[in-house]
Amino acid sequence: MRIIFSCLLLLFISFSFAQNKTSSGLKIDSLPESQIDIPIQINLRPIYALAEKNVDTVFTSPNYPEGWVQSDCATRYKYHFRRSPLNMSMNGTTLNLAFMGYYQIIGSTRACVNGTVLSPWTPACRCGFDEPERKVNISFASAFQLQPDFILKSGIVRNEPKALDKCSVCFWGQDITSEVIKGLKEELDASRKAMDSAYGRFNLRPYMQQAWNMLNDVYAIPGVGYFSLHPKKIRMENINAKNDLLNINIGISATPVVSFAREEVAPSSVPNLASANNPGGFNVYLEAVAI
Repeated sequence: MRIIFSCLLLLFISFSFAQNKTSSGLKIDSLPESQIDIPIQINLRPIYALAEKNVDTVFTSPNYPEGWVQSDCATRYKYHFRRSPLNMSMNGTTLNLAFMGYYQIIGSTRACVNGTVLSPWTPACRCGFDEPERKVNISFASAFQLQPDFILKSGIVRNEPKALDKCSVCFWGQDITSEVIKGLKEELDASRKAMDSAYGRFNLRPYMQQAWNMLNDVYAIPGVGYFSLHPKKIRMENINAKNDLLNINIGISATPVVSFAREEVAPSSVPNLASANNPGGFNVYLEAVAI
């Protein structure tokens, strides 16, 4: 996590005691709270690692390689599916997760009329074994929402798999790609639930507490004294992401103080997010105290 904090300090250093005690005409104990916007960046790679861990690398039909899936009276098959590493990217508040799937199919057919079997099963026909594996594009989408308690909540949706290669089996070249994709979707839905359980609710409070601690610290201003922000409230003005970085613009309500002596500031817990009021930039009332 990175907090862009130096520009905030430079702004406060530019204020003089006279500007805030005399020319403003405000009494020290009547100064309103200052409103400050601060950008925060959070690396999303830990979330990506959770997704990589919770999406199986291999899918197979039930009881593979002995068991068969019989889609109808005339067709049966079994398959082995493996995936490439996950390709993850974020844009705005949406996470896109995709990978390439490679699969092999063994199938056989028989003659049936109106559910009546007229012939035995043909010898097993293989697809993707003695030739390149068949390919299918798989993807998920997840929309993020930051809740007041700093829980980053996401709803994960599985997109329709897109087969890039067809798989035809046996002597008359029956295409069973759609049947395999149908079975694969059941496996992918199970993975979606695992991902939703793993990072559907991601707690950002520890990261925000680090930010709050830095905001609540006392900073030396060379040649001037000490600066204390005294944050009171925190609000989220905007959230968006690009590639590996989650960008959160937070707003701080504070009562900043510049003093000659270093004051002791007690640690505090970061409060829940307040409602955003979009003040924009800086609206600072600086209390200057000579102790």
